[in-house]
Amino acid sequence: MIAIPPDEWCVFQNMTFTELSQTLKHLAGLVKLRTFRLYPRGLKKAQPKRTYLKNKQAPYLNC
Repeated sequence: MIAIPPDEWCVFQNMTFTELSQTLKHLAGLVKLRTFRLYPRGLKKAQPKRTYLKNKQAPYLNC
């Protein structure tokens, strides 16, 4: 195993489904996700304005 050695998993073998789910939820709540972020998220770029609707006609219409 990458994170937990195999002999440490024996604790989870005798748990019921509800006990296991509650334990995993508790452990997941303790994880600080901010430490796993690769790079901070930047601001969104502004979308360019549409240019094909200036004449109120789509470019694929030849009327």
